[in-house]
Amino acid sequence: MNINTVKNIIKRSVQYIKQLIINIRSYLSWRLGSNSSDTVYFYTFHRCSSHFFSKYVLKNINGLYNIDYAKKIYRGKKIDHIVFDNKGVIYGPIRLSAPPTSKEYTCLVQPLSDLHFIQNKLAIFLIRDPRDIVVSSYYSFAQTHGLSPDNEIRKKQKQHRKKLQLQTIDEYVLESAPIVQSHFVMLDTISNAFGESVIIKYEDMIDNWDYFISGLTKFINIKQTILNEIYKQSRPLENEDNKSHRRSGRPNAFKDKLKIETVNSLNITFKDTLEKYNYI
Repeated sequence: MNINTVKNIIKRSVQYIKQLIINIRSYLSWRLGSNSSDTVYFYTFHRCSSHFFSKYVLKNINGLYNIDYAKKIYRGKKIDHIVFDNKGVIYGPIRLSAPPTSKEYTCLVQPLSDLHFIQNKLAIFLIRDPRDIVVSSYYSFAQTHGLSPDNEIRKKQKQHRKKLQLQTIDEYVLESAPIVQSHFVMLDTISNAFGESVIIKYEDMIDNWDYFISGLTKFINIKQTILNEIYKQSRPLENEDNKSHRRSGRPNAFKDKLKIETVNSLNITFKDTLEKYNYI
């Protein structure tokens, strides 16, 4: 084992311990009831940096303890009924793109789409150009997305992956576009029903950082050191890596991956969303 390998192991260990301490402090503050901050709900879609927000960002919010029920479900943990606290928690990521037949949808997305329940609450919505979402989904679900330890979920993943591997990327995105558009329609309905909400864009995280952060921190507080790390970790890769969960991260990657006629068709399907969120 060379010296660089040892240094990397030590560095990762220190980072893990620091994050563990933050998580413990946050949990104790929430559990002991010393936190009076209003609970926040964080919504997004698959392939919209949701993994990064689950793994790092939402765990480092000052004064709010992150509860990620989707991750618990994905790992096969038994969840029959979910109770949502009004104080001291940030719930999420809540992926509105979860399949309607999945446990994630029935246990999490469905109750958190109830207009009566959410009407006096706070929410952050993270979106991305739907054309990039469908392209990124193809590469992820057909190749790189990790398999769940839950047998039922893993079986469905393998079936879906096998189907995608028989399709071209153009075939897949044209087939999935109406479904993704329906996710944006759901988001529009829910976001308008919340007491207060803010919609932030993946593209601003990459190209308009200050504006992105002003939206992200509208209801939450994040230390500058954490913001600096979020910025660092969210930079697009210089070289595309089709074998990585994070393939590239560059906005407008769909332009290099799809036929012109496919893009034209997507522009029609996503017309309302592209116009509303200035993706034209």
